[in-house]
Amino acid sequence: MTKRTNVPIIKLNNDIERKRMQLPEFRQALEDKLSAQSVARVLASAYDFQVAQNNNRTPRARYGTVKMTKEADAMWETVVSNILAGMSANSDRDILQRLADDGFIAMVEEGLEEINFTTEF
Repeated sequence: MTKRTNVPIIKLNNDIERKRMQLPEFRQALEDKLSAQSVARVLASAYDFQVAQNNNRTPRARYGTVKMTKEADAMWETVVSNILAGMSANSDRDILQRLADDGFIAMVEEGLEEINFTTEF
């Protein structure tokens, strides 16, 4: 009996099945194209948010630096996941072509500049 995984499968026109681009490979491709400053700014903003959240916790429940860093990275992962979800109707080839487009990357970087993590509604 073979083990089944929950990997999304798409059918191509010629009925050959293949896996869809997964988040880790998309994240790597996106981070390779974005400026280091854009990624660092979002991560710093997420970390600052985690510090503010941590300050509101009781002293006994406060996170350590490593936990806050992991939480900030998870927030960045959510941002990347949302970008991928917005592109999910495209084929892997189209996604990679969009990532190679300087105009698209500039648009993503502009969007990243507008990200502000708050607890206000």
